Amino acid sequence: MALPTLVHIPQSAWSEKARWALEHHVVPTKSLVHVPMVYEPLLRVMGRDLLRKPTVPMLLDGRFVARDSLEIARWAEERGKGSPLFPRAVEAEVLAWNEAAERLMQAARARLVERLLASDAALLEAVPPPLSMLGRAALPLARLGTGFIASKHVSPNASRAETEAAISRVLEEVEAALAGREYLAGDGFTFADIAVGCAVNMIAPHARQPLGPASREVWAEPAIAACFPSVVAYRDRIVEHHR
Repeated sequence: MALPTLVHIPQSAWSEKARWALEHHVVPTKSLVHVPMVYEPLLRVMGRDLLRKPTVPMLLDGRFVARDSLEIARWAEERGKGSPLFPRAVEAEVLAWNEAAERLMQAARARLVERLLASDAALLEAVPPPLSMLGRAALPLARLGTGFIASKHVSPNASRAETEAAISRVLEEVEAALAGREYLAGDGFTFADIAVGCAVNMIAPHARQPLGPASREVWAEPAIAACFPSVVAYRDRIVEHHR
């Protein structure tokens, strides 16, 4: 039986959410590293919807298509092993934390894209093989691909003050929820911890994140992270124990 295919971007926090859930449930997949803009027509065909703008991560299992990390995690829960990531008793809390993590990630992405476009070194580190073999000749494509992502997902009207405030609001919620607790929803590890842990990676990348040195600097928000050391420490703890 053919393995399902996970289309993903290694550096993406959204893709990391999907990979973490799949690995937690021990669900094997084939990997297809997405090349923004270049693979767009291919994903429309693979996703069986030529009119719908594809997003990554995407999981393809025969005729079934999961189009985001939450849907992929739920699919993995139905087919895999391990403890549930969506326990019924706290499912509403898990979904609420996933929504909060999405708000943080969207705000962080708006700031990240700006820094990424200003760093040739980080852009080149993000070029997937085999295009990475082109060296600096791949830089225009990397810049176009990053701009393409920005045009699809980043609001041009959000100021840096607004995005920082959005990030800080979510981190304040996490900080308050973790007072005296080890996990965000219930007494065990859930998709809430995966979602928030991956979101925190967008302000303070964990050492295990697949980022080159230039990318690691571009992804970091040291001033914001310094205001929430307990949240960063929580992220470190769940990665060490559950990744």
